[in-house]
Amino acid sequence: MKRKISAHIFTMYWIFTLAMVLCGVLCYKVFFPFYYDWTKDKQIREAYMDIQDLDLANLAEDDFSAFVEYEDANLSFTIADEDMNPIYTTRENRRYLVYKNIEMKKELFSRTPDVIKRDSKLKETTKLRGIITQNKVDYYVVIRDTLQKVGPAKVSENFTVMAAILICLLGSLLIWRFAKALSVPVERLAAAADQIAEGDFQKRAVQEEKYEETCRLSESINSMAEQLEQNKEQIEESRRQQLRQNMQQERAEKMRKDFMAKISHEIKTPLAVISSQSEMLENVEGEKRSYYLSSIQEEVEKISGMISNLLDVSYMEHHMEGMLQKTLDMKEVMEYILLKYDGLVKKKHLHMETFLEEGCFVCGDREYIEQAVNNYMMNAIEYMELGGNLRVTLKKQKKDIRVGVYNSGRQILPEDMERIWSGFYTTKQKDSAAFSHVGLGLYIVQNVVTMQNGKCGVQNMPDGVEFWFTLPRTI
Repeated sequence: MKRKISAHIFTMYWIFTLAMVLCGVLCYKVFFPFYYDWTKDKQIREAYMDIQDLDLANLAEDDFSAFVEYEDANLSFTIADEDMNPIYTTRENRRYLVYKNIEMKKELFSRTPDVIKRDSKLKETTKLRGIITQNKVDYYVVIRDTLQKVGPAKVSENFTVMAAILICLLGSLLIWRFAKALSVPVERLAAAADQIAEGDFQKRAVQEEKYEETCRLSESINSMAEQLEQNKEQIEESRRQQLRQNMQQERAEKMRKDFMAKISHEIKTPLAVISSQSEMLENVEGEKRSYYLSSIQEEVEKISGMISNLLDVSYMEHHMEGMLQKTLDMKEVMEYILLKYDGLVKKKHLHMETFLEEGCFVCGDREYIEQAVNNYMMNAIEYMELGGNLRVTLKKQKKDIRVGVYNSGRQILPEDMERIWSGFYTTKQKDSAAFSHVGLGLYIVQNVVTMQNGKCGVQNMPDGVEFWFTLPRTI
């Protein structure tokens, strides 16, 4: 079960407070008596050594101050000479104190005394009985701990201060250990967040099960990382699409410029013919005049056709940038197109075969794809002889859909393979009208296919030519 950090801290605070109180009570009950005995033992020994330095036969009033200092520390003194005459006593009734503490227990005194400890629950814990010899006179000294109210309070105060310091040190250690255990999951989450902030969106925070807050935080960090990773992929895809569009626009612009240069060159020829024929009309009559007029009309029709095609291409290129991209079933598209050519095929007595594979889906603009297929079909039918063979194929490849239109017409020269895709390119074949003037059909096909991320081409077959194009598969 997950715990809240606030509740855990609150619990630990009271556990720590209770532990400190118990430690304080335990220290006072168990260790204070030992500390008190050690303190008194030390005081009594020091006091006995100080007495040895005094001239006991001639104690002056100034010497009494040494006794007063120890008496304030809860010690009492009884000193007598060998005749049991009082030399110094802490309290009144000097004769009685000498009799009680020395004379009755004379045999207990020693010249090398030691502190006598007795467990009497701090009523009388320590005492010392010693004999000091000065100028050949023996002096009997009794130093006793009397436990007055002030004395234990001072010792207890010192002990409490030291115990408090020790408890604080131990408590600090416990708190540090607790804080470190609490900070470990937070540090792990912070490290994961730092890596994500640096761009490593695949990094995931460890699910912290111990605390409810860290568990929710790790879930939030992981959710954020997933969203950033998705956004990154979308941005990368948008960037790639933009790059492809830029490249397509650059290619289209280059094609447009090349086309304009070629159309300008093509128009010059009929214009030159018209100009020369117009000059000849001024000097001829009859049948020759009719011939020149017919020639001029023919050239005018050529220019009109070029201008019409040019307008079609301009319209197509202008609208290609706004293509309506959607998923298309190419088998259904091809079947629809082939129905329109049934009459032309029969009229020219062609043998047409179709091989259309199922499940060929692409993403593109149907209108322009149909135009590309139509141009292939029109070129194939136009340049085939009567009774020729026509074969249309649609098949799936590894990543593409391939459309092929084969006809049994004359093959294309190798040097013309690339040039026929340019507008109004004229081949060098002299023995056949086939492909002598290809016009704009293949130029349009190339633009349509290129703008939809596809490829187009042509290849000579053993007994004919096949034009083909590919488009990326969607399924």
